[in-house]
Amino acid sequence: MATIKALLFDKDGTLIDFEASWAPGMGAFLKHLVPNDSEIRSALGLACGFDTARGCFLAGSSFVNGTIDDTLACMQAAYPALDVDLFYSAGAACFEDLEPAPICDLNQVLGDLKSRGYILGVITNASEKSAEQQLEKLAIRGLFSSVIGYDSGHAPKPAPDTILGFCQAFNLHPSEVAMIGDSTHDLDAGYHAKVGKNIAVLSGPASRADLGHRADLILDDIRGLSAVLR
Repeated sequence: MATIKALLFDKDGTLIDFEASWAPGMGAFLKHLVPNDSEIRSALGLACGFDTARGCFLAGSSFVNGTIDDTLACMQAAYPALDVDLFYSAGAACFEDLEPAPICDLNQVLGDLKSRGYILGVITNASEKSAEQQLEKLAIRGLFSSVIGYDSGHAPKPAPDTILGFCQAFNLHPSEVAMIGDSTHDLDAGYHAKVGKNIAVLSGPASRADLGHRADLILDDIRGLSAVLR
């Protein structure tokens, strides 16, 4: 097996606590979309994998796993009268200024991995701009050699293209890369790219049972990486 030289991280649920960072904004977002009908808000939430009654995201959520366009498609299927312009403007109002909550001491964990010589990258189905902004807010942007979003020129996860694009940029074979993520989209992308290690973390909504079929390793969160990457 090739030596692992680079570590690719999903962002939300892997580096950032998804519930703490996004659930408050999601509730406000749904109220912007449908201010006067709680039943439609509930249906829209469930369509994209958000339980409005409990205020939490569900495993397999399109909002967690997919792009903003995936979320729109799911909501439109449940509520064809959805105003698309309002969808995007409300999303900007409710999500752009949210403060990301780190999963752990990211500077310590990622700094240790970088000091060991690994190339670090982020591959997310959020936009590149928003990912860059959130990593800057967490004061960890400088630890990453690359940040790739759904709009960075490659087909987004679960396609392998973002991983393969990273490999091409850094002259790496996929077998020299580990993909680390909390969702089936992350692990499907790693599997199809044929990465050297496909590592699941249980710090997002998905369970061990959801992720086990694609994962080479399953960790509680990224703090376990140091011990398994020796």
